Amino acid sequence: MKERLEDLDYADDICLLAQRFCDTEEKLKRLKQEAELGGLHINLKKTKGMRVNTSNMQKFRLEETEIEEVGFFVYLGSVVSETGGKEKDVASRIKKANGVFVQLYPVWRNLNISKEVKIRIFNTAVKSILLYVCETGKTTNQITRRLQIFINKCLRRILNIKWTSKITTKEL
Repeated sequence: MKERLEDLDYADDICLLAQRFCDTEEKLKRLKQEAELGGLHINLKKTKGMRVNTSNMQKFRLEETEIEEVGFFVYLGSVVSETGGKEKDVASRIKKANGVFVQLYPVWRNLNISKEVKIRIFNTAVKSILLYVCETGKTTNQITRRLQIFINKCLRRILNIKWTSKITTKEL
């Protein structure tokens, strides 16, 4: 028997997966019934629906309530989009990594900290956030290039290399 991933669970979040519209509604109805047995209730204001690669445009419903549809959502820190692409997730990762990079400006400017230590801090604190879950899913040349551009920009700042300096990416 071929096993299929039916849902993703994390803390109080559940992501139901289905290949057919009727399966989605049935799973949602069963989830509501099972939750109520344990005294739990689905918050329909926070419940969202998303379709990937389908032409069926029927509205998602639980009982009489229509469920809001979204083009993307964040799950375990990663952006999942209806296109199935990683572009929004990569943009989100760059933004998060940049936030950490900016917070570490005092470290990058500190002349008492060696370049080697600064690079180790960068790899640990910034690059790990940037590349989190990048090994899962499809990575295109465009995505790799965007990530590398961000990394190079950070390294130039850490190493105090001006944009006018003639240093190649390989040398960096």
